[in-house]
Order: sequence, then structure tokens, then C-alpha cells
Amino acid sequence: MESKYKTLIPLIIIFFVLGAVVGYVAHKPKTIEIEKPVEKIVYQNNTVYVTVTPTPTPIATATATTTATPAISDFTVKNYDTSTDIPTATIELTSNGANPSSLSIRLGDTVLIKITGYSSQSPLTLILNATYSQNLGTSGAVVVTFNKKGTYRFEGNIPSNDPNIKAKIYAEGTITVY
Repeated sequence: MESKYKTLIPLIIIFFVLGAVVGYVAHKPKTIEIEKPVEKIVYQNNTVYVTVTPTPTPIATATATTTATPAISDFTVKNYDTSTDIPTATIELTSNGANPSSLSIRLGDTVLIKITGYSSQSPLTLILNATYSQNLGTSGAVVVTFNKKGTYRFEGNIPSNDPNIKAKIYAEGTITVY
């Protein structure tokens, strides 16, 4: 072996090891710690909502605890699970309509909204009370639990890819919670 190789090979090995160490340190995954305890994490419409419980803070010399009053939404929606969910009523989005198109239920009851007999290739979007929307695909189903009394309007829309064309209403109706 020539003398230049005796120097070159150890330098290459040293630079390789040094590069590996620096690369590991620079790209080491970090853990993010949350100082306040998380009460609830909800994923809805591609947005993550985190509810945090405030920590008690002392006021002057007296100690006072602060408790958060949880905001109760009008309704909660989740994907239908046949093994665990037992809905009180069912609304079928079928044949360009809702069956039934109007429904009356008690507070706290659950309603299964599902697509049946849908032959279009376009997915349906469920819009509930103009504040909630979820893509149901071509055969999806959701369970809605109502937490407040009132009248709720629902629609099953076929969205358009063109922003200048309005979505076609496939089915619509109302749910009255008493």
C-alpha cells in the first residue's frame, strides 16, 4: 500500500463516523411536553380541537381553584360502528330523498344517517345545521347524538369540483329534538 492510501482511508472513516454522529444529533426526534393536562382531543373536518383544563392559580394569599365549564355542542357526530352503536332512529338517504324527511326525537337520542341505494359515482356530503359537514362517500353512515333541544336541518349534497357550480341537493330534511 502506498503512503497516500494509509492517510486517505483513515480520514474517510473518521469523516464518515463524524458525519453520522452529527446527523444523529441534528435529527434526533424531540418530545413535546404539554404543561397543562389535556381534557379532550377532537378531530373534526381536518381540524384538531384540544380542550385544556386550566390549572388552579392562587389569588393573593388565598387559594382559589378555577374549573372550566365544558361547552356542550348542540350535537356530536361519529362514524357508525355496527358492533357498538344502537341508534334510536334511522334516516336513509336514498333515491334522491331522505326517508323519513322529518323526524322527532328526545334529547340525548341518537340518529343513524346512512346512504342506501346510491348509484352515483360522486360522494355525498352530509351537512347538518349548516355548521357541520362530513364526506360520507358513496355508502357511508354516521351516528348523531343531540345534546340540545331544537330543530336541526340536514342535507345530503353532491358537491361539484367547479367552484362556480352549486352543489346538488340529493336529500334534505329536519330533525326536531324535544
